[in-house]
Amino acid sequence: MASATDPFVAQLARNAGSAFDTSDMDHDGYLDHHDMSVAAEALCDRLGLADPSPQRDLVLSAYERSWRSAAEVIDFDGDGRISRDDYIQHVHSPHLDRTAFVAQVVWPITDALWDALDADGDEKLNRPEYLRLWAAFDVEGPSAREAFEMLDANRDGRLSKDEFAQAMYDFYYKPERATVPILGRP
Repeated sequence: MASATDPFVAQLARNAGSAFDTSDMDHDGYLDHHDMSVAAEALCDRLGLADPSPQRDLVLSAYERSWRSAAEVIDFDGDGRISRDDYIQHVHSPHLDRTAFVAQVVWPITDALWDALDADGDEKLNRPEYLRLWAAFDVEGPSAREAFEMLDANRDGRLSKDEFAQAMYDFYYKPERATVPILGRP
């Protein structure tokens, strides 16, 4: 990664921090297993996923898998928690297998949420489905609508899983695409 004074690099760090903040439920600057469990339950409630339901179970399980994967590689001192700074530094380490990080930590949650929201099972999210997802993360409507328009590469009014997977990767790692407001504007 280039110099931290580079505006794109700074945006990538803000993006990673924003992603971290969505699960730091007690706002103490650390993620732990409890934070991830509370974040998963709260998100399921905000999305209206019934308890119990297969969709809710998938989301809760995905948060659990993501926590285990993140803790395994980022909880350097083994204390059961990850600091915000350690998360950001790890995400942007030049030695990190970026694809593996996204696949093991980011994508399980994204995929489970996608499946819970894809009501018709067509492997695409239309604009209302997409806006419902980000409203659950408190991303304002205009930012979410802007992101949808930017991510809908083929302009068919729907996002494919591939378009969204690429957007999640870009959110973390592509300076030229780092300003797509996936989690809102900082």
